[in-house]
Amino acid sequence: MVAAFARVSEALTAVRPDQRLLDSLAGLFEASDFLPRLVATRPGLLAWLSGCRTLTREKTLEHFAREASAAVRGARDKAELYRRLRRYKYRELLRLMTRDVVGRVSMEQLGQEMASLGAALIRAALGSTERGLVARFGAPNPPGFSVLGLGKLGGADLNFSSDIDLVYLYRADGQTTGGPEGQLLNVQFFTKLGEGLTQALSANTSDGFCFRVDLNLRPQGRSGAIALSLPSMIAYYETFGRTWERAALLKARVVAGDEALGAELLESLTPFVWRRGQDLAVVNELRELKAQIDLRGKASAEDVKLGPGGIREVEFFVSALQLLHGGRRPALRELNSLRALRKLEQEGLVASPDADALEEAYLVLRRVENRLQMVDERQTHGLPSGEREQARLAKSLGFQTWGELAFELSRHRRFVQDAFATLLGRTARDEAPDEPMLSLALDLEAPPPERRRALEKLGFALPDRALAALGRLAKIRESFFEPGPAGPSLQAVKLLSEVARTPDPDQALLHFSEFIAHLSAPHSYLTFLASAPQVSRRLLNLFGQSDFLSRYFLGHPELLDLLVQIGSDDGRKDSARIRRELAMRLQRQSEPEERLSTMRRFKNEEVLRIGSSEISGELSVTEVAQQLTSVAEAILDEALLLAQNEQRERHGEPRGGDRLATLAVIGLGKLGGQELGYQSDLDLIFVYSGAGDEETSGGTRGRITHHEYFAKLAQRLLNQMTMKLREGSLYAIDARLRPSGNKGALVVSQQAFREHHERRAQLWERQALIKARGVAGDAALLARLQSEVIQPLVYERALPEGAAMEIHRMRLRMEREIARESDEQLNPKTGHGGLVDVEFATQYLQLLHGARSVSVRGPNTLQALAALQAEGLVSRSDADLLMEAYVFHRRVENRLRLLHGFSLAHLPTSGRPLAMLARRLGYLGGDPGAQFLADYRAYTDRVRAVYARTLHLTRE
Repeated sequence: MVAAFARVSEALTAVRPDQRLLDSLAGLFEASDFLPRLVATRPGLLAWLSGCRTLTREKTLEHFAREASAAVRGARDKAELYRRLRRYKYRELLRLMTRDVVGRVSMEQLGQEMASLGAALIRAALGSTERGLVARFGAPNPPGFSVLGLGKLGGADLNFSSDIDLVYLYRADGQTTGGPEGQLLNVQFFTKLGEGLTQALSANTSDGFCFRVDLNLRPQGRSGAIALSLPSMIAYYETFGRTWERAALLKARVVAGDEALGAELLESLTPFVWRRGQDLAVVNELRELKAQIDLRGKASAEDVKLGPGGIREVEFFVSALQLLHGGRRPALRELNSLRALRKLEQEGLVASPDADALEEAYLVLRRVENRLQMVDERQTHGLPSGEREQARLAKSLGFQTWGELAFELSRHRRFVQDAFATLLGRTARDEAPDEPMLSLALDLEAPPPERRRALEKLGFALPDRALAALGRLAKIRESFFEPGPAGPSLQAVKLLSEVARTPDPDQALLHFSEFIAHLSAPHSYLTFLASAPQVSRRLLNLFGQSDFLSRYFLGHPELLDLLVQIGSDDGRKDSARIRRELAMRLQRQSEPEERLSTMRRFKNEEVLRIGSSEISGELSVTEVAQQLTSVAEAILDEALLLAQNEQRERHGEPRGGDRLATLAVIGLGKLGGQELGYQSDLDLIFVYSGAGDEETSGGTRGRITHHEYFAKLAQRLLNQMTMKLREGSLYAIDARLRPSGNKGALVVSQQAFREHHERRAQLWERQALIKARGVAGDAALLARLQSEVIQPLVYERALPEGAAMEIHRMRLRMEREIARESDEQLNPKTGHGGLVDVEFATQYLQLLHGARSVSVRGPNTLQALAALQAEGLVSRSDADLLMEAYVFHRRVENRLRLLHGFSLAHLPTSGRPLAMLARRLGYLGGDPGAQFLADYRAYTDRVRAVYARTLHLTRE
């Protein structure tokens, strides 16, 4: 800067300016760092400025156009064209800044002249660029290229460092007449012309630039063609045009090229822009457009353009009323914001005092914006934070102190905000989450590094992947995430806020983007989600909690109706209701395969319902287990009925004399205890009544023995449960707990079952029968087996000597061979102090006391512990700990299975996987993983101590 002032001083010496020019330059250089650098590189500008005769009068567009055309005339190549355009632009910019700071001309005049300068430069650049292309490829046929200016250029209200919003239009498809480099299709020619014009204006060379060109207001924005034919553009707006595009076209005018062509387009679009009705949808869309402005302002409160009560809000206030009333009142069809405001006043739509106050606020804010941009020719709208810069700005605007300017700005901005509230009600700032990073992360105009940092602050561990997902959403028409001219939508901000609150925001956003991308009508779904925040929260929580359930949901988006139903229901169904609902579905199917497919769909939907309800906190661990068990039992019943019908048709009835032999399906393990988890196996044994050597009555495939009949029936049931169809399989079946295990028969008679457990069963088999419970088949047979065989075998025989040590040896073997724990890997089921410790301690007490206390003979672990405590057979503190730890471990197990869709052998113990698991379990704070591990180890140590005390492995 010192060197620049030295060169300026030399230039001044050469020019020998009068005192008036010296005073002018002092004021200019005090307000701008850019101007001294400009004059230092082009000292001849001082001589030109000294003799300039238009400092005190306005130049017309025709005047600018003549000068710009003369400036580029004779340019031999692109480099010279760029240089001449920029030299002319900066000469005129010096003149206009002087008119502002020294001449104090009105903002209306400055805006008009800047817009005229912009149009003149576009015309000069277009003419030269087009002549070059015609020389290479010939003239397009049919001819016709028009440049439309929108925004502040269209409204003749440009500031010192504005972007210029352009749309490129050509007449029709065809091809060029040909030249030295061949022929081009018209679309290729005009695309090259648009690209060349954009580059001529916006390229930053050693001489600077003319204008930053923004083409995002063209049809389809960044993803659209750079130039469109007249028929294509009309068709686009008639088919896809949105309210924000109507608002953008309010200021559209032809600034260069074929004026008749541009006028034809604008005339054709009159019905699209100026609608005669005032339907509610238009008002709602205007409110949404305002919300976008609010949110961008929320991200930069000190921004005089986009912030609260800023320039954009004044412009939107005017545009909104124009859109609402301009269809029936042609007088309101005005391009310039201030002139439109006065016409709104004349039409009685804005009171005169309000119009005066809005105009004054707008002019003050625009003057401030110009001075901010004058400092370094940067497109900035932010008020300075440093004392020196604040004092400099205040002084350049005629205020004695920064405090005076700040007070004046605050007064005007409050009025603008009140005008907004009066026009469209509650502001988006009141509705939006109080987190500016949300708007920044969604703002496609923000630099990617800033968006990545915003996503990281919101909790996204994979910001690049999150940016890619947001990018995919932005490309989906009518998705709320689609870029608009005013910034992110309120709906998008709210949705991203909900995503960020899920345990795994990265996974939630990925699944959400996949969900929206595959919808045929995304807008209707998103509109519904916006109106039903509870359903939206449930869906996003599902995406952030369970990859397993999300994958199923993504394949069946119609199940959003199920999430709605869950939200209006209490999420709980009793066993009878589950059976009824399944039976009603199956009534509509006649073919066996259709019935099996229906069962699979029913099971998948029920798991989705139960999992979603658990994730949202509406179902406890025990309620989840009960409902999953009820679903499994209902399906077992229906599948067994299907298999029985098939076997009767093939082999007849298994009748012995006058009595019909029947089958009992007994559940053990978690099924027997009504403790099923997600993706749990079903432990089953099959027992039939009567003698196995008797024969069936015969069917299409003849007669077989009862044993063969029930073996085929059980095998068919297993096949139905495990076979994979398009909807997946039902359940994995484990029948190894039957007499003699895998070596034994799949089905046994009632007598054989009794004899095995009386004579040959080991203690672990007796222990397993604690959880035996009838789950399907003949209810009378099940009741007899329970009262005559199972209960006496389990509870009414004395425990063998050393039973506790035998149970403990099996427990240690499971811990050693299955859990295989270390400091790096923990197993919540079979590991130290895990679920098996709770279950074995409970089962030992049941075996020990069940003969005398019938109330403790329950297959459910928590119910058995409660009964043992009620009978005084375990202390309250030990029972409470075991029950609390059991629920804790089951929650961990459920979350792991919901995430992956299968049981993990070990817990994650470090890094992001641990943190994500902890968040899924509700741990928050700085280090949720460490908090969870501390709780986990505390539980396991205390459970192991109670287990050891219960089995008398340690002294009391």
